[in-house]
Amino acid sequence: MLQLKGGKKSLDLNGYTVIVPSICVGNAAQLACDLLISSKQLKKIGNIHHSTLIPIFGPCAFEHEPKEEKAAACELYENAEDKLLVLQFRAPFISKHIKDFHQKLAQLLKEAQSVIILSGNFGYEKRIIDGSSYEYKANEQFKEQYKESLSLVKWREFSGETIFGGGNALQLFRVLESLHIPVMVLFRYLLDGDNSIDATLIVAELNELCKGFLKHSEGSQDVKLVIPSSWKLLFGNDFPELIF
Repeated sequence: MLQLKGGKKSLDLNGYTVIVPSICVGNAAQLACDLLISSKQLKKIGNIHHSTLIPIFGPCAFEHEPKEEKAAACELYENAEDKLLVLQFRAPFISKHIKDFHQKLAQLLKEAQSVIILSGNFGYEKRIIDGSSYEYKANEQFKEQYKESLSLVKWREFSGETIFGGGNALQLFRVLESLHIPVMVLFRYLLDGDNSIDATLIVAELNELCKGFLKHSEGSQDVKLVIPSSWKLLFGNDFPELIF
């Protein structure tokens, strides 16, 4: 399942924060991870292969990667200095294999300091109109670890059973929770369409919780968001003029 560069056989995630996107409405979580990878110039360290992942092969999405690097269905990006690991999915899941995938992924991540799952919810499901556009669900281990930071954010704690449009976020959360891995799901209410702005806002909110490694602000010494090269064709090529 795990294919690492340099002949490595296993991941050492002691002290690491792991960011995992769900395949959610508007692909907002994946776009947010794209921003993190591009802005912090994370290094690709390997891929994950599983029968639930539809195989893909294509050019790299980021300009800071070597030109010979190719994209795969599930990629692993790391910043060893900040102890940050970001997963990125480039293909949807085959649902009948998702349970086994979650179990094996949880085993890979069980030594992590914390796991943050990013997701989205359909905007029309928001019940409190003037409330926060963000909600989260965290287990007790995560709450204890981020007690002070969670007390400062303006998110609402999610108490429902379903995140509509949230993909596999809650399923993975429950598997990780059963292993007592500190885990949280953070999602934003949004709609389908161009969700690049939503991705930027998700990263900004995540920074409020994890300022230690994201270091994203208006300060000149902090990381500035860099748009991935793959976003230039986010909705495909331009219409050829000859059709008009």
